[in-house]
Amino acid sequence: MPIATSITVRDGNNAAATIPTLDDLAGNKASLVSLDSGRQVYRASANFTPQATAAVAIISLQGSATKTVRVKRVMLGGVSTAVSVSIFQILRTTALGAGGTTVNPTIAKMDSGSATATAVAAHYTATLKATGTGASGPIVTRAVGTNVTVTPATAWIEPLAPLFPEAGMPVGQSIVLRGTAEFMEIQNVTPTNLGAGTVLTYIIEWEEDAS
Repeated sequence: MPIATSITVRDGNNAAATIPTLDDLAGNKASLVSLDSGRQVYRASANFTPQATAAVAIISLQGSATKTVRVKRVMLGGVSTAVSVSIFQILRTTALGAGGTTVNPTIAKMDSGSATATAVAAHYTATLKATGTGASGPIVTRAVGTNVTVTPATAWIEPLAPLFPEAGMPVGQSIVLRGTAEFMEIQNVTPTNLGAGTVLTYIIEWEEDAS
């Protein structure tokens, strides 16, 4: 069984630093891989009834005035009164669109020792929220199914679909927001309105740092 140990190294200023490692059965040291990176990680998660109209913003995350925001994971799913498939996209915008009934979910710290999050998460409910001013092409475009709320003969639950990263794996680069004039929006671009009785559930996970 591998044993958790550590090694001490020195940087260019000859200051000592400790790197956690694992010893394999042969006694070789390898870097310790863990979910606990020491970075400040946050999540916004909620379920809500969105505006059913197509081509509107449904969720946004605003960058910070003091930190660099790195979006690591975005997941989306939901239910409706009949099985339905809708198309959503993630887009970087430089300004939010007009309107919308705004709800700011309570942001969770993955580590209680982290500072208060400075990015601002929001989702939009009863009234239409226009899409924002696009800064580039879509980062992700994906069809997401919503499961029927009436229990079928064999009960099942549709899992949340990973919008980013697409395969649900932590590969590639984060979606980086620098400053309060950068937003990540999730937009409903379905050619028709959302399915009847749609209730959406989402998770956005991000890090904040001083880079």
